[in-house]
Amino acid sequence: MSEGVYGEQATGRVTHSLLRLSTAMRSQAWEWAEGAGLTPTQGEILVLLMQRKGPMRLGEIARETALTAATTSDAVSTLEGKGLVEKRRALDDGRALAVRLTARGRTAAKRAAQWPDFLAKAVGTLRDDEQTMFYRTLLKTVHQLEAQGTIPPHRMCLSCAHFEPSKNPKKTPHYCALLDLKLSDTDVRLDCSVHETADAATQKKTWKIYAQ
Repeated sequence: MSEGVYGEQATGRVTHSLLRLSTAMRSQAWEWAEGAGLTPTQGEILVLLMQRKGPMRLGEIARETALTAATTSDAVSTLEGKGLVEKRRALDDGRALAVRLTARGRTAAKRAAQWPDFLAKAVGTLRDDEQTMFYRTLLKTVHQLEAQGTIPPHRMCLSCAHFEPSKNPKKTPHYCALLDLKLSDTDVRLDCSVHETADAATQKKTWKIYAQ
């Protein structure tokens, strides 16, 4: 793809760079998946179930992975056939099915979580301050994509009722009131198991402080 397709301004160059990263990630994901006898989608579902540490309904999996209900159902059925997940009736609703990892599935999920190591190594070559700025920028981009409805909401600190942002985290850390934790910029979580969504006014105030 030639230079300038996405424009000569910074926005176009950043977009082009992100698309190149996407190409590398897709290639690596397929390379790993084929070796494991899975698809990248199946691997993503396994990792999600491992992150959640408990059963998830099909609808929840579809929402978190931004997949259609049909694609999610097919992928889960395939994983079930391979003995990597099992379906059980949800504890809070006997009419609904919940999916959870089997012992073999947990092993496969741990392997699946390792395929992005090539990207972690590349990021690791950046200086600490570059990684911090990069992460802040990525969180802001994720927030914008969530606001547009392009990706599902994440259980991130920045939308949590317990998060107290700092105007100058280098001097005064951010703070989690629930866990009583001081947080640097790189400690801010993208996915937290104890996340509680803040009201709209609180989220707006948090992002205004964080984005300055």
